[in-house]
Amino acid sequence: MNESIQPRAIDIFSGAGGLSLGLHMAGWNVEAALEIDKYATKTYQQNFPNATIMNVDVSEIDFKQFQGIDLLAGGPPCQPFSVAGKQEAAKDLRDMLPQFIRAVKEAQPKAFLMENVRGLITPKHRTYALLAINQLEQLGYSVHWAVLDAASYGVPQHRERIFIVGVPKKTPFKFPNPTYGPQAPEPYVTVRRALNGVPADIPNNAIITYAKNPVLRPSPWAGLYVNGQGRALNMDEPSLTIPASAGGNRTHILDPDGILLEYHKHLMNGGVPRLGIVDNVRRLTVRESARLQSFPDTFDFTGPRSKQYAQIGNAVPPLLAEAVGMAIFKALFVTEIVKGKELEVAQATLF
Repeated sequence: MNESIQPRAIDIFSGAGGLSLGLHMAGWNVEAALEIDKYATKTYQQNFPNATIMNVDVSEIDFKQFQGIDLLAGGPPCQPFSVAGKQEAAKDLRDMLPQFIRAVKEAQPKAFLMENVRGLITPKHRTYALLAINQLEQLGYSVHWAVLDAASYGVPQHRERIFIVGVPKKTPFKFPNPTYGPQAPEPYVTVRRALNGVPADIPNNAIITYAKNPVLRPSPWAGLYVNGQGRALNMDEPSLTIPASAGGNRTHILDPDGILLEYHKHLMNGGVPRLGIVDNVRRLTVRESARLQSFPDTFDFTGPRSKQYAQIGNAVPPLLAEAVGMAIFKALFVTEIVKGKELEVAQATLF
């Protein structure tokens, strides 16, 4: 590769830095990041010491200062569109999609990348989403969008997100093909494989007890059998989506010995519900959650533990970000032919 090619990027709504890390792995130099949460800002600063991190409200920033940047990337807060929220979209004060569009208009980057929850394109919000895409097209970009599942790119977790990419008009762009899964070269990365050899971490000592009134389903992974209504992860499949806040049936529980699997059979056969503590069944640690999001063990999270879980759950999985970042890199820069060969893409090392 021609190592002089390391295009410049900024990451707005950066969170802890999952998107930035993936872009870095794809060959981008993420020069600056903007994030309103103080804990996520500290985490970002610790892991990206050479980047400028601003603990600011994006709505107060003049993005003209970033003119000349190659890529403007970011994941505006998704609560207004998330199926876990009220889905109020433009009526929700947390809707930062207009701010993302303003950032693109003012910074005039060569390309942009926006990530959000799949709920953005559900029938309830589709008109709003298409209006936003039209506004981005009017800024002079060829806009492409797709819903991608993180598990299809090596992340040990099913996590569907919409990616909206803008490149210069007449620039060919193609989202990356899946590299993991039934129809791909490699099988999905399972929870068991992802957590193999995970470093010891502060345990989550939340007590897991049998539910007094368990909810039985044909699948052992779909019922509700313990307090807090959490569900055990299938160790031999990718994880379900890691949430930003544990609670209710979104709480991920590890059951490495198959105790709840056996309990499901017990209930299916007409057995009486059990009472008391479930031994050897526990909630994920911070490091385990990070692994299921494809963060390397060298990536440190800061702040209270609840905030660390939130940072992980809100992040773009780095491996998914890398795949999309690489596709944009190739569209913009790997179109030149040097002595009959495509320019190779650098794999910069963060740590």
